[in-house]
Amino acid sequence: MLRPMEGGGVYDRHNEYQMRGGLLHADLVATAASGIVPDERRGSVVLVDYGCAQGRVSNPLIRSAIERLRRAYPGVPVQVYHNDLLTNDWASLFERLRSEDAYLNVAGGPVTPLVSATSFYEPVAPRGIVDLGLSFAAIQWLSSPGPRGCGSALYFDQLEDGPRAEMARQAHADWTRFLDRRADEFAPGGRLVLDMMGVPEGGTAAGHQAWQMVRGICEEMQREGLLDAARLDGYVLPVYERSTDEVRRPFAEAIGTRLRLEQLALVPVPSPFTERYRADGDAGALAAGFVGFLRAFSEPSLRDGLGLDDAALEALYRRLAARIEAAAAGFVFDVHALTLVISRID
Repeated sequence: MLRPMEGGGVYDRHNEYQMRGGLLHADLVATAASGIVPDERRGSVVLVDYGCAQGRVSNPLIRSAIERLRRAYPGVPVQVYHNDLLTNDWASLFERLRSEDAYLNVAGGPVTPLVSATSFYEPVAPRGIVDLGLSFAAIQWLSSPGPRGCGSALYFDQLEDGPRAEMARQAHADWTRFLDRRADEFAPGGRLVLDMMGVPEGGTAAGHQAWQMVRGICEEMQREGLLDAARLDGYVLPVYERSTDEVRRPFAEAIGTRLRLEQLALVPVPSPFTERYRADGDAGALAAGFVGFLRAFSEPSLRDGLGLDDAALEALYRRLAARIEAAAAGFVFDVHALTLVISRID
């Protein structure tokens, strides 16, 4: 059983980076929504948010999609599927749906929120009903951790030779599986707007420096007896930052007969933590902000993968904050978002 994500909206309070990235795609979402033609036989329009977390990133985009749809079809019923793992912080998502700016308050026909609590590598919605899918900062997460027996390597770009190739194969298989499931679910004319973390050609992964720091801390904690060497040797974070070529590859294979890659761009997403540091010079605030962001998405995976208890987790993130504060002037975490628009081939 996967450990539940921490409740109380912790992820949403620390996802400023994800918000910044998601809102870069507002025009793409609005354009895709404008192209929806409701199926009279089905009687409703279906939107799906794949990897929704607590909905802070997707809510304004879903709202704008429904508003755009309402211009042409004021009374059409809309169903919104929120998809994430069963261990997601669902209570915080439901609380967000009660807010004044929630998409449920868009005027017009009924809007019904639904939950699909499963991996997006499996079927999320019934076949042939999804008119518009959204997914932001989720598809870099793989279906399972990376290869075992890799020493203290914790992140995909710390792997070498065979293990690196093995994780690349896993990332390709997962990406292909994700697309195959969506091809099953799309209605005629269905589209998907998504982003994921990417690596520029000849560039460096966004997580390179931060995860090198985490690796060093874990090695230190292992020597101190706070972390089991076998657990460290058997775990690689299930995150993979793809290149544009890796994103394109399934469309040149069998999935290319079912789905079309309409748009692909690598978009830089400036770091809000670095921007503030450059403005105020507060290295402590930089460290605290970044570690809050990292911890919000990494803690459940590190806790289970490395077998860390509460005290060990606190030690890990406390030491990471101290290292980032000491290296603030040279600390880099530059995200590049691979932005895609994908459509069903009818």
